[in-house]
Amino acid sequence: MSALIKPSVSVLGLGAMGGTLARTLLKAGFDVTVWNRNPERATALVHEGARQAPSAGEAIQSSPLTIICMIDKAAALSVLQALPSALSLSGKTLVNMSTGTVDDVTLSAEWATRRDGRYIDAGIMCYPKEIGLTTTTILYSGDIDAYHAHSQTLKLLAGNPKFLGADPTACTPAYLALYAFYFGAFAAWLEGAVLASTAGVSADAFKTLSPIMTDMLVEGINTAAERITASNYSGEQASVDVHVAGQEVVLDALVRAKAPHASTDAYLTYCRQAQTAGMGDLDIAVLFKAMHP
Repeated sequence: MSALIKPSVSVLGLGAMGGTLARTLLKAGFDVTVWNRNPERATALVHEGARQAPSAGEAIQSSPLTIICMIDKAAALSVLQALPSALSLSGKTLVNMSTGTVDDVTLSAEWATRRDGRYIDAGIMCYPKEIGLTTTTILYSGDIDAYHAHSQTLKLLAGNPKFLGADPTACTPAYLALYAFYFGAFAAWLEGAVLASTAGVSADAFKTLSPIMTDMLVEGINTAAERITASNYSGEQASVDVHVAGQEVVLDALVRAKAPHASTDAYLTYCRQAQTAGMGDLDIAVLFKAMHP
């Protein structure tokens, strides 16, 4: 394979996700250099064909593209800041897939820029088992030219990438917001599964029933987004007041079953916030307005 099509790649961080990223690139025929703070993490990958760098700096220097996937961006930044001050990143691109804050991103991008490197931030929207699939998404933002230069390599890791623009800090709030949505919905599903189990409905049976609501959720999101965009909160379908009445019955069932109900409590809190603001007769999408700072 041509080195221009399949360049060498370095991977810093070899936990469950970082190790999977490195292994996926190895299987695709790349020359992969790896480094981890605990060197033993690299042993299996070396046996599979990776080269272990003795330091993070040497790993970065080994490839035009370095993917960083550590426990968080603060840990990644501490590794970068500990590198020799004379280290040049000319011709190098860093793609930071670690989780972190906007401040972490800003400091990391500035660090790379001061050393003549190109920086791309990233948010992985999956678990390791989905890495390499055509349907998997990783969000990116940062150096546009660097992103396009390495886009084919990055698509091997996630076939449905989303580039959010030149501002490296654009990616972080987007993927954190998506995870807030996902885990909130997942917590609500678990509450429902627990409640159903108290009535003898197995988790597997509840899973089979769940598309009734996941399909409804998709439609609800689409409708809410349209209403929010148009500022149309007319309550002809079901008002906030109607939702409160219904969810109070759900809450009563959860309490009687001694099932957890934090997600339901949160939903009712937002609904009552809207009622207090005089929005009780409006569509449930108005919660966006009531919740907005």
